[in-house]
Amino acid sequence: MNKQRLTMKYFFSNILNAVGAGVVIALLPNALLGEFLKFFKDGHPTLEVIFQIVTVIQSFMAFIIGILAAHQFRFSGAGASMVGVSAMLGSGAIQFSANGIALKGIGDIINTIIVVIIACAFYLLLQGKLGSLEMIILPVLIPVVSGLIGLLTLPYVQTITKAIGHMINSFTELNPLVMAILISVTYSLLMVTPISLVAIATAIGLSGLGSGAANMGIVAACVTFFFGSLRVNSLGVNVVLFIGAAKMMIPVYFKHLIIAIPLALNGIIAGILAYVIGIKGTPLSAGFGYTGLVGPINALNRMPGNVTMNIILLIFGYLIIPFVSAFIIHEICKKLIPSYTDSIYRFEIPKQ
Repeated sequence: MNKQRLTMKYFFSNILNAVGAGVVIALLPNALLGEFLKFFKDGHPTLEVIFQIVTVIQSFMAFIIGILAAHQFRFSGAGASMVGVSAMLGSGAIQFSANGIALKGIGDIINTIIVVIIACAFYLLLQGKLGSLEMIILPVLIPVVSGLIGLLTLPYVQTITKAIGHMINSFTELNPLVMAILISVTYSLLMVTPISLVAIATAIGLSGLGSGAANMGIVAACVTFFFGSLRVNSLGVNVVLFIGAAKMMIPVYFKHLIIAIPLALNGIIAGILAYVIGIKGTPLSAGFGYTGLVGPINALNRMPGNVTMNIILLIFGYLIIPFVSAFIIHEICKKLIPSYTDSIYRFEIPKQ
């Protein structure tokens, strides 16, 4: 029984590690270059092509996660391609219509995980058991069956996103300060999960102060993991976290849910900042934090008064106060919570 438990733990740990790394590989190019390219691509064909490239890269997130998961299990190149294709088909990133197929967004990460689990399990069960027929049966069986299951589960899995969206939407009917705090805390707690916060914001049309509070919740999550990671992870991991790609820490968060305490505390402070400064945004900017300056730029465009003063306020709101408060909260949590240490933030980079 103990061996079985360790085997299951190893299996799901590999999947989560692949998700963490895959999210970074897929989303980082657009996070770093997307907003910059939006400003300068008009009239520059080369920049337009680069913008299209980084947009397409993130649409292949499910495929990348599938490949990385297979790599974790030491599958062959053929096996890895089967898992990658399965994930892509079942993620929802590919839209089927009478006119053909098209890429739309990054798909549903939760459903991607489900499909990757199914595809990897199939391959582990059938590998080496079909003899000379393996290269005939597996390329048909695994992508078709896993992808089909993913398409069947997708509508049901998406109800999770819709349910959370309805909950967040109910916050908008409350007092503005209370609303800002609740949305910020919710986004902070959910940032490092497979749930797409951009999808939630766009589904409910989250805008104005609600969008700004959501944006600041993302900031709260990023600074929480940055200070937790600072002493235990490599420079590369810390730089990625500083940039704002905290979703890579999904496996860390799921293994150590005690991290929810500093996430909530930093979320409260971020919500207060959003209310006091008057940070606002759009449904599309809600899930980005300061990554690519999406949040700050949208907030600046919606702030009345002197531009220079507004920029100073946003620097304090997005950088100085969140970083200082996150450092203080991290140190206090280490002193007051026995199970809360720097080591719980250690990120396991998938083996080469």
